[in-house]
Amino acid sequence: MAILMKNKNTSLIIALVVGLLIPASLIGQELNPITQMDVRLKDLANIVEARENRLIGYGLVVGLRGTGDTKSAGFTEASLANLLGKLGVPLVGGLGSRNVASVMVSATLPPFIKKGQKIPVTVSAIGDSTSLIGGQLLPTELKGPDLKTYSLAQGPVIVGGLSEFSESSSYQRNQTTVGRVPDGGIVEVEVPVTFEDQHNITIVLNSRNFITVSRAAKAIQDNGFPGARAIDANTIKIPLADLQSADLVDTIAKLQDISLIPDASSKIVINARTGTIVIGEMVRLFPSALTHGNISIRISNQGASAGIGGQNQAAESPLQIEEPQSPLVLLNPSATLTGLVNALNEIGATPKDLISIIQALQESGALIGELVLL
Repeated sequence: MAILMKNKNTSLIIALVVGLLIPASLIGQELNPITQMDVRLKDLANIVEARENRLIGYGLVVGLRGTGDTKSAGFTEASLANLLGKLGVPLVGGLGSRNVASVMVSATLPPFIKKGQKIPVTVSAIGDSTSLIGGQLLPTELKGPDLKTYSLAQGPVIVGGLSEFSESSSYQRNQTTVGRVPDGGIVEVEVPVTFEDQHNITIVLNSRNFITVSRAAKAIQDNGFPGARAIDANTIKIPLADLQSADLVDTIAKLQDISLIPDASSKIVINARTGTIVIGEMVRLFPSALTHGNISIRISNQGASAGIGGQNQAAESPLQIEEPQSPLVLLNPSATLTGLVNALNEIGATPKDLISIIQALQESGALIGELVLL
């Protein structure tokens, strides 16, 4: 369980990552703890041999409405001339329009995928194109790290942004130079999955954790694989001798369906740009006292003004400083996430302020947890 706090219209919103949303009007009320739930091994780990492979390629997007690359992106014109030359059409006089853009095409080749199946691809402009909306990706070879072609991508580019312009104004929303081609890549060569270790099935956790890997090994042993053992913080080996005459596919399916309770997180993840704070369940707070106040400074350009009858009115000070009273808040020790959140709510600060407060508490040693800044 983790707590998410985000600044929205200066209101403190607390949401349980497991799905419970608490409105701002309920902030400060006691929160009920949520029991830890079992998680399938499939969602925590994967078979080491069943890995993904990254593909990349260079291509051209055509059919743009004057939003493609300009002549300054010389590689676009050179690529188009090379393509047209192979088709027997010489490019005479250069490229006079902005309907073509050079792009990098990337994709992920999942394990066990077969020849002829389709995968989504991502298209990203590399020239000075302003938008890929309405474009069509020409056939593009996608290569692996070994520079062999594994997929061929083609299709209309779907862009989530919006870009419109006229002679006097322009409007743009979200990113318009990156798009996707759903099912745009056809697998031409499949990558065989082979078990390098002929004596064991190796399972690797997605996150290194000695407690979780120990619980996983114990759960596997309790489900009919007594030889399973944890090798390090994220690796479990299961001897193939435990499988006897069982089918390998059915055995892996049985392993992935094993449930266990993973170790709770003791991390505090902070995104200073958005004011988002995520607090893990195992974060603890020791007794501490703090004060957090803001100094408001207002600078005025109004000076002394003449009054009626030659009498001068009191001049308004050009610099005014307001420092509200900031009481000293005692934070009681907390052994639960609920108590920690209630203690932080006592401060009455927004998530933007809580970022500084949490950093100060962690630096003083009063807040026990790993701080991760994004």
